[in-house]
Amino acid sequence: MILYDQGENWRVVTQPDHARFAGELLALWRSDGLPARARRDDLLFATREHDNGWREADAAPSWNRAAGRPHDFHSLPAPERREVWRRGSERFADERPGAAVLILTHALWIADLSGGHGATGWADAEWEELAGCLAERRDELAAAARIADDEIAADFPFLRFADAASLAVCRRQAEPFEVAMGAGRAADGATGGTVQRGRFEPATETLYLDPFPLAGATTFRVPCRELPKQTYRGDADLGGALAAARWGRFRVRVAPPHLPG
Repeated sequence: MILYDQGENWRVVTQPDHARFAGELLALWRSDGLPARARRDDLLFATREHDNGWREADAAPSWNRAAGRPHDFHSLPAPERREVWRRGSERFADERPGAAVLILTHALWIADLSGGHGATGWADAEWEELAGCLAERRDELAAAARIADDEIAADFPFLRFADAASLAVCRRQAEPFEVAMGAGRAADGATGGTVQRGRFEPATETLYLDPFPLAGATTFRVPCRELPKQTYRGDADLGGALAAARWGRFRVRVAPPHLPG
């Protein structure tokens, strides 16, 4: 799960809810040839479900005694994280193999992001072995679904950017981010080349996108809970407090960069 320190409370957003917001954002995308893309449905499904393996982990959170806070997606012990990716990569393999290819691509991108330096705690021998298995599984599903490598390369930047945008919002991070869109060639022959940029402004709760890919400025609501910031006795104590926490929603406005917040 994603934690944001609000002083007396942590604001908690589950990984699946973060991914759902990413999918909602991408569903309104009108540029880069996305509306006419042959694999748009699989792309939107994969974006909504790219963190589906975290369902079970977020439903039964664990307490990080060393840090004095709940485990989040960075600090969850490596064996549990590996299980998250195994589970999440297989959940839709039979039902939606095209989407599963993109979910696996996301998992492999996360592995590569660690750069082999342990920055995420995933770059150990067991994770490298898992990454090899995930790569084989992706190739197997892509071959069965007749999805070429350049189609995957053309589709994945959309998921990657929507994921980055949602994470910036859920973490309230103001650092700009960007993704080169349209690498490779899509099934419909479209090629890209746009660099899509984003920046979240916490003071106005606004996500600015440049170039602006939606039909107009719009407001989203992301589910969250507030968890009292205290020391919990263990996983059961933490889980009980989170289960008792009232659900709410926070608002985020998505707008072109020239519009005020």
